[in-house]
Amino acid sequence: MKAKITIVSAFLCVITSLVFSGGTIASASTSSVYKISTANCPATATQKITGTLTIGVSGPLSGPIAPFVDAYVQGIKDRYAYQNANGGIGGVQLAVTAEDDQFNPATTKSNFDGWIQSGAVQIATLFGSGPLAAVAADQNLACLPLLMASSSADQYRDIKQYPWTTQFLPSNSVEESAEVKLIQATFPKNKVITVAVAEDETGSGAAYLAGMQAAVKGTNVRIKNIVPFTNAATAAITLKKDKANAVFGALVVPECLQLTEAMARVGYKPPLTVQASNCGSAALMFAPAGGAANGQKLVFWEKDPGNPLYTNDPGWKAYVADATSVDPSAAVDNTYYETGYMTADMEVNSYLTAAASPTGLTQASIMQAARNQNYQEPLFINGLKWIMNANEAYGIMKLQPLVYASKTQSFNYDGKIIDTCPQILGAKNCGGGL
Repeated sequence: MKAKITIVSAFLCVITSLVFSGGTIASASTSSVYKISTANCPATATQKITGTLTIGVSGPLSGPIAPFVDAYVQGIKDRYAYQNANGGIGGVQLAVTAEDDQFNPATTKSNFDGWIQSGAVQIATLFGSGPLAAVAADQNLACLPLLMASSSADQYRDIKQYPWTTQFLPSNSVEESAEVKLIQATFPKNKVITVAVAEDETGSGAAYLAGMQAAVKGTNVRIKNIVPFTNAATAAITLKKDKANAVFGALVVPECLQLTEAMARVGYKPPLTVQASNCGSAALMFAPAGGAANGQKLVFWEKDPGNPLYTNDPGWKAYVADATSVDPSAAVDNTYYETGYMTADMEVNSYLTAAASPTGLTQASIMQAARNQNYQEPLFINGLKWIMNANEAYGIMKLQPLVYASKTQSFNYDGKIIDTCPQILGAKNCGGGL
């Protein structure tokens, strides 16, 4: 389904009407426009892209996370295929190449080094905070745009140090601040609220834990214990002994489901379980646990597939129609496929904006566009937007609390949208939709 959107170019400051499946976007105000520097970049950064624009995806295409990543990559491919079927980016076709890194940062670096040396890709993305740590320095030196990395680490949102990197998952400071507010709302009468953390011992788990440790400072929430999630059964037994008010899963897929099932096997159901947002699939990460997952909570931004709330939602219906028009077997009801499609939609938004700029479609103009987005993504929960500009690199600063209902096998809204911007940036810096 095609819909007209309005683009206000950060370069031209004029309005251009385009045919595109998406929402309404506008660049940041002139005073907050980030200007990408190419002073120390190779010549390729400013060369016009013609023929084909290729994104390189490095991720765990083998191992326990592979089914989720495979779905994600297919979502990217189908959104790009839809764009290609509708003229591409001013005639430039979009392509996807994916390389397995087994969630090993050293292999991620090898994949990126190969792309940088060969020039085989113009854009790249990846999975995990550990893999991002392995490539961020070299990727920025090479001026290779890394868009929508599936990482939550805060340090790579430093625009001055990592101008060529953007991350899709909410920052740890954003997500964990919202989760602390959710925990406090669940126990409004407690003077002190205790939390036990089950930590995946990778860079991603460490980033979630660091975010929670920072978010509880100055609040009545206390971290009672940090339990390594190296063995689900052992972790569940330890958590049961802790008897904390809440359990927080600083985990990655599919560990959130493993945590719930392991706690059920030892006869433990905490008063509250909060899952990390990367586990935000009702069908895949909650429903298989049955009643054991009932009442678990998380903060989220995406319209979860299969939720009756979105049956007649225009953004959801357009996504299904567009995806199946190019891929009749598109897994539109898979959250990770939907996430891939959604991140690709935001990338396409940057490509279109870059192509309309005075320099045309280049790596530099794409990065400039990505750094200056104010986009109403159709698959975001209503009331949430994607925003980046010179003053912030968070993308998402508002999150919707959700609670899982095993009876309907879907999420329900659990209170109002939580706005973390005033806490993180200060109220005076939170205008323009932030």
